[in-house]
Amino acid sequence: MSEEDDSRKAVDRIATDQAVQALNEQLAGPTFKSSTRIMILVLLALARRMSAVQLRTLTGLGKGSLENHLNKLESFGYVRVSRAKSLGARGPPRQTVEITEKGVEACRALVRSVSRLGL
Repeated sequence: MSEEDDSRKAVDRIATDQAVQALNEQLAGPTFKSSTRIMILVLLALARRMSAVQLRTLTGLGKGSLENHLNKLESFGYVRVSRAKSLGARGPPRQTVEITEKGVEACRALVRSVSRLGL
């Protein structure tokens, strides 16, 4: 059997693999179209709650870019964003981001799909 035949068989096997199909469906959805949103969800799933400053530091995102991603994740019900000012604090309110149970489950489902690939 030639290398080309081996390659064709591997592609055919992958094309019918349910784990690959499930992962493809998850990644095709609007939430996971962005690797940045995946990273934000993973970070929040690990910590449960972070400040916007911490998320910007860990992701390397600017304020506006993080804001856009958080707005999307919040619209899907995956995170809750709250703003609070400390007593006597100057400047803008501190922004805290918390992952919701729906967000945790979406992150777990993605990790399960990747794990099933058996890499």
